[in-house]
Amino acid sequence: MIAQAVVDRAELPGMLATLCYYQDCFGPYHPQTLRLMTQVGIAYSQAGEQPLAKALLEHVVRDLARVLGADHDLRLRAIAALRDLFVAQGDYERAVSVQKELLECQLARLGRDHPETLAARDRLGRLWVEEIGRCAKV
Repeated sequence: MIAQAVVDRAELPGMLATLCYYQDCFGPYHPQTLRLMTQVGIAYSQAGEQPLAKALLEHVVRDLARVLGADHDLRLRAIAALRDLFVAQGDYERAVSVQKELLECQLARLGRDHPETLAARDRLGRLWVEEIGRCAKV
């Protein structure tokens, strides 16, 4: 999985301006536009702007499936960012759901014994444990 670089909050206005330019120049479904939209969603999440990050990442995940395919690297990165956002919010039920989708994509793309698939399966197990632990505390 692609590592996510930390973005300084001060960079967000420039990223948004570039995103608007990309949407005007390339269109909303161009891979470059969707790539930057993913980066902006991750930056919003890192800046604590969870509602904006969630809306943008959900939009990107949906559009990337249509444009580049369900198991494209960029879509998997956006799914992982969405999962991390749900974990940060303590929404383990949604995090598990998103992780299941990520695992299914990894299985289809890489096979069941690939290290990234095994890591996705392990992450799903850990999320289930967290979800069960939270349910037990309630």
